[in-house]
Amino acid sequence: MRSRPDVTVYLDPSEPSAGETLRVHVHLKSRTQTPFDAIDVELVGRESRYRRTSSNGKTSTRKYHRREIVRLGKRFPAGVLEPGTWEQAVDFPLPPDLPPTYRSGYATIEYELSVHVHIPWWPDRHEAYVIPIRVPTTSAVPPEPRVFTTQAGEHRGEAPVVELSVEDQRLPLLGTLVGAVAFTGLGDRRLRRVELSASVVETALVTSSAGPAEIERRTWTLFEGTPEEGASIPFRIGIPPDLVPTFHSPFIRVDHALEVTAVVAFGRDLSLRVPVVVERQRGLRKPAKGLPLVGKQRHLSVWRAVADSARAAGSTVVDFDPEQAALVLDVRGIRVEVTEEHREGLGPCVAAELAFPALGLDLRLAERRWTDFGAKLPGLDKRLAKRFTVQAREPMQAASLLGAEVSEALEVFDEAALDDEHAVIVQKGGVYQVSGLERFLARAQMLAHRLAKAIAALPPPAALAPSLPAFQQFAEQRGARLRVGDLALENFSRAGIVMSLDHRWEEDRPAESRLWSPRPERDLPASVRETLTKATGREPLLEESRIGIRLPLVQDPEEVLGTADAFAAAVAALAGATSLGPYR
Repeated sequence: MRSRPDVTVYLDPSEPSAGETLRVHVHLKSRTQTPFDAIDVELVGRESRYRRTSSNGKTSTRKYHRREIVRLGKRFPAGVLEPGTWEQAVDFPLPPDLPPTYRSGYATIEYELSVHVHIPWWPDRHEAYVIPIRVPTTSAVPPEPRVFTTQAGEHRGEAPVVELSVEDQRLPLLGTLVGAVAFTGLGDRRLRRVELSASVVETALVTSSAGPAEIERRTWTLFEGTPEEGASIPFRIGIPPDLVPTFHSPFIRVDHALEVTAVVAFGRDLSLRVPVVVERQRGLRKPAKGLPLVGKQRHLSVWRAVADSARAAGSTVVDFDPEQAALVLDVRGIRVEVTEEHREGLGPCVAAELAFPALGLDLRLAERRWTDFGAKLPGLDKRLAKRFTVQAREPMQAASLLGAEVSEALEVFDEAALDDEHAVIVQKGGVYQVSGLERFLARAQMLAHRLAKAIAALPPPAALAPSLPAFQQFAEQRGARLRVGDLALENFSRAGIVMSLDHRWEEDRPAESRLWSPRPERDLPASVRETLTKATGREPLLEESRIGIRLPLVQDPEEVLGTADAFAAAVAALAGATSLGPYR
């Protein structure tokens, strides 16, 4: 009497991948002699993807795109199953583009292996098995560390910045995800926690009313509370073995992303989403030598890189403080200090202060405000005069200093100001990329070069122009510094007493000259005025940091040396000196 055989199937490998050969071992155990017309062993793959939902009254029906992915099989011709076990092996070469087994609320990719024993005049034996197909493995290659950020552009604005550093964008199943996150510019925001999520998104490649959908999300908490500004938060997370790999088929595309989220208390969350690829890798992957820096560490590395670049380019770096993010250069005697600051109305900024010896022009250049009225200083560049208000004792001198080259160098900055001893320039946006800081530094150096050139060519005040040769000769012979802008002499000595000679101006006319010396450190006697007048025959001048005497307008400094010597002797006596040093 015939009977239906028991069917046992063995797979080699047990979880095949696209491009491999699947060997199916079929065992039929028969208890009696049973004839059969044929034995079919068949592997069929099918895919479906949601298209739309149609409604008919109260009934709704989901419509799908459907296709047969693959159909492979073998038929054994008619024969007789003797009592015992019938064994056969069937090889199925799997196509390399075979999508993996997959199921979601919108799509299904499944493979079924069926064994059908056709028994004449008896119920057939028909068994079906779900076969898991996996994506092919890829060779493990050295990781390529990457850093991602919410910041677009070279300069940081007022918006908070989220940064994510990862060892590699390719995530191996059963591997490890290594990285770090940082938050900059949080301000007064308070965070509940910092999370990292792995997201799986399915996108239809065929017509569908259901767009891209997140079908899976796994979340890990990296930090509880509010982290320190710019602090790097490292993480090391095992990649779940059951995570769906990245793949695509004619119907769908399955992608992955990492999302860093700062959960803000009583505010809008901050997030950064980064695409990644989930793979099955074979072999051991070498660990990365290091991760790209994020947050404060990355910020300081930018300053270090720019400082090193400036040195390599031949710039004179006077000082560099990476912790305070401050760089000081010397450009043709002008001290250029570059820092970061926060300015009202501009937000985070890069700023530079250019310091130089006093010009003596009574100069003030500032951004023009709507409240600025009055005539514009004549002789200035039109674009400069339109943007800035400029004040100076003599328009000719201001026009000389603020010529075309200096004007062009000032106009590239978002804000600028200039006076007799300093220039301040500001660029909107804090330091973020090396290129942005290098560009600002190059512009600041250009301004310093052009200012130094313009300062060296400054004309003297018109009223004292005939006296310029005498003042130049005196400065050269006596080791004094000549301030051409107001034809003043600084840092020359008589009998060991340091002196300076300048003029008091009434608008653009010099009213008188004055001889000055630093005020002695000891307390001066009440008779100081009498002492100075008696020694020099001139009216004394007393200020908080210096003392001096009034002089008639000096046309030649050599003519006042006698008075200067008497003044030096009086100052030395007031300082408590018992003898005078040699003349200089």
